[in-house]
Amino acid sequence: MSPPGTAGSYQLPDLLSHFQDYHELSINSHCYAASLASGKWVRDEEHSDSPSVLLASDRLASMKLGLLGACSFPSCDLTQLVLMMDVWTLIILDTQLLLRSDFPTMSRWDFVDENSHFGYIELLRTHPVLQRLVPRLSRLKDSTSDFWQQRFASSIAAFRRSQQKAIDYRLEGPALAQLGIDEYIDFRRDFSGMPIILDLIEPVGGLKFDIPIYDEDLCTLRRLVGEIIVLSWDVFSYNIDQFTDNKLNIVSLLQSEREVALVHSIKDAGDLILQRLSSFKSLEKSLLSSVGELPQAPASKTSAASLKSWFSFDLFSETQKLNNPRSSITEFQAHDIALYVRSLKDCMIGFLNWTYETDMFFGTKGESVKSFGWVFLLPPQHTSGTGA
Repeated sequence: MSPPGTAGSYQLPDLLSHFQDYHELSINSHCYAASLASGKWVRDEEHSDSPSVLLASDRLASMKLGLLGACSFPSCDLTQLVLMMDVWTLIILDTQLLLRSDFPTMSRWDFVDENSHFGYIELLRTHPVLQRLVPRLSRLKDSTSDFWQQRFASSIAAFRRSQQKAIDYRLEGPALAQLGIDEYIDFRRDFSGMPIILDLIEPVGGLKFDIPIYDEDLCTLRRLVGEIIVLSWDVFSYNIDQFTDNKLNIVSLLQSEREVALVHSIKDAGDLILQRLSSFKSLEKSLLSSVGELPQAPASKTSAASLKSWFSFDLFSETQKLNNPRSSITEFQAHDIALYVRSLKDCMIGFLNWTYETDMFFGTKGESVKSFGWVFLLPPQHTSGTGA
């Protein structure tokens, strides 16, 4: 398709092809049932007056947040999938409220002393929306290690801090302009709540791999996946963000810092994503080679049925040996590490495919954008200020 002959358009980087060549999409067979259950829970009458729910009440169906969960977690059973959908939905709705509402001055978290060492349950209880998750997430305490619980609490605390930072950035436009690219990416990752989501994969999936020698590698893989998703989110949401004058976007920051045209900042943002994908692939190869070869079995593009059977205990054949003598881990641990890495890849490819189905980025034109990549700029809603 020929490029539109107007300065009011831009072409997105073809991210999906890079990921499709690397990992196939699977959709959880419980998608419909889980989406209905999650949507009903989010709209629960007792919490229907929540500002974040009210803001999106008319759009929840077209946002297709249930589909996001089904694409990202194809191997979960129904109960697990509903939980992951509920957590991610509340995080997205609360984040959208902060970005799209009139200028807030304080986050909605209750005050806590940052020097106090709160557990993840105590932290969740300080948020008016996330506290709804406490009854279910508290059940994870009996099946998770102290190390995981501390990491999960740190992810929630980082999400909390980033929300106040986002408010400060919206109120103080010049402060955002001084933000470095790496600093912004760290902030954006925490602000998205992705560390919370990626932490949950481990206990929800019944995985156990507290292996000190691999902690750094697994932490890096989680970080890369979180950054890939949030940077992709920024690239896809740029049109809406510039329409609402929301400057919390990597494309806007690149334009400002490097003083380049939109087409170049879009390309630069795409390069940041692909660099992280390359780093993920390299680290994945190194990690899996040290715990055992991962079979190259094809995954179903429409159902997780074959994926579940592929996830059986026979992931490593009896003849396979650990390739790296530096690691002394059990076959169970090697199995769980391999499953976790695959789950991270599921999240990446699931998110990217979902972006063209939801109305959050391209309205009703997702299929056209997916095919040709061209986006027509909306006329800015505001002429000044930094808020949505």
